[in-house]
Amino acid sequence: MSDSQLYDVIVVGGGPAGSTIAWSLARRGVRVAIVERANFPREKVCGDFVEPAGLRILQAMGIREALEAATSSPITSTRIYLGPRLGFRGAIPYYQPEHGLLPHGSIIPRHVLDHRLLEQAEQASAKVYAGCAARGIRREDGLIHVDVHSADVNLTLRSRLIVGADGAESIVARSFNLEMADRAHISIAQRAYIEGVEVQEGEATVWFDEDIAPGYGWMFPMSGGRANVGVGILSESCHRQGHSVPGAFAATIERLKIRHPGCARVKLISKPIGGVVKMYGGAGSNYFDGGVLIGDAGAFADPMTGEGITQGMESALIASSTLLKALELGRSDAAFLANFERDFRRYFDPSMLFLSFCAAVMRNWHFREFWMRSSLRGCERAMADGNFARVAGAAFGGLNVHPFGILQHIGASLLRYFGEGTINTLRHLVSEGSLGREAMLGDLLEWQSAWKRSASDDPDWHAAWLSDLLRRAAQLGPTLLTLENPRIRGLSI
Repeated sequence: MSDSQLYDVIVVGGGPAGSTIAWSLARRGVRVAIVERANFPREKVCGDFVEPAGLRILQAMGIREALEAATSSPITSTRIYLGPRLGFRGAIPYYQPEHGLLPHGSIIPRHVLDHRLLEQAEQASAKVYAGCAARGIRREDGLIHVDVHSADVNLTLRSRLIVGADGAESIVARSFNLEMADRAHISIAQRAYIEGVEVQEGEATVWFDEDIAPGYGWMFPMSGGRANVGVGILSESCHRQGHSVPGAFAATIERLKIRHPGCARVKLISKPIGGVVKMYGGAGSNYFDGGVLIGDAGAFADPMTGEGITQGMESALIASSTLLKALELGRSDAAFLANFERDFRRYFDPSMLFLSFCAAVMRNWHFREFWMRSSLRGCERAMADGNFARVAGAAFGGLNVHPFGILQHIGASLLRYFGEGTINTLRHLVSEGSLGREAMLGDLLEWQSAWKRSASDDPDWHAAWLSDLLRRAAQLGPTLLTLENPRIRGLSI
């Protein structure tokens, strides 16, 4: 074996997480190999949406401007459908230009983004084994051994450390018995590209329907009247309720044509493709003797939205610091690499634990109508109250999640909602007719009915769900008092 086949770090997977950590390490003189089974550019199941924190990382890597210039207009506004009703339309309230963040997101197709990131890692001196499958991963005599195969390559790479950045079906995670398979934290998605879209420039669309709960659909506009459209549904619901993701995708296209005035004549221009996303609520320790897991391999996606591009790059930068120190000290044991979990928990937990709790609450299929009602009410308030929209809305895609602030807003709303007093309540019920009665009584009746249905339909699952809620509530602890989410300031690059 030649010296060229001995590396400091082998990264399995060349997506955003893998390319980012390879770039970060290689630019500091670390000998890095990337093993990627695909030949780039390649398609990837994703909404193609890069949020402001992700754009900040791309900016630090020196490639943001070129990527944005070659793709689409910035995303600055949104419309939200709750069933057939338009609940919200306006500027995205929680995008604030602070700490280097831009006040917009961008749609960057993954075949463009991933290819450019991989090139950036290669330019920093990382060796790329493209179109090569990693097999037979093992640790022997203090070194990692990775068998690499393709039509033209059949060799074994060795390294001191390995990084699993190879997605939700990570072979690295399986090789070290760290694969996460909990359906409660796995989403199944399908997406395609459409054309014929006529929307306000920079306006994305998301929608929630009872038959895909808990889950949602999205349409992210691109240039030339094209858009990325897709749906994501919790795997547990697919299993328990018999959901078909391809069926839901087909139905959501037809609904979009009816609901959205700019989508009446859209048509598919690509074959729908599907995949899975593993979310932070199921994230484990993500370290082992000889390496770490990042990105989708480590379940770093947002528990509420399923977004994972930014989180994958952030997990890569955190892991980069751990591995640099490990190489400096000559350490590759799990006891030292546990620093990775300490650091990513410190960075992600203040927002992600709260979002995981919210996602756990919404797992219960029987409450889907109640959540639709409540979300519609929240959207109505957000249209009238910018501060409420900024704080509470962050739970559904914002970066700076303030758990205590969100709970304060919700608590104040409930007190105001149920504490109007007898005269005001009667006036509300009498003068505002059926809509008022639905608002004041329908929600309470639906909440009560949902509890009964859940408890009687499957008592064992109901009890397990309640136990999970209590456990996650207990985990929140001091994170509820977080004044500023660490993710708002970002990481040193």
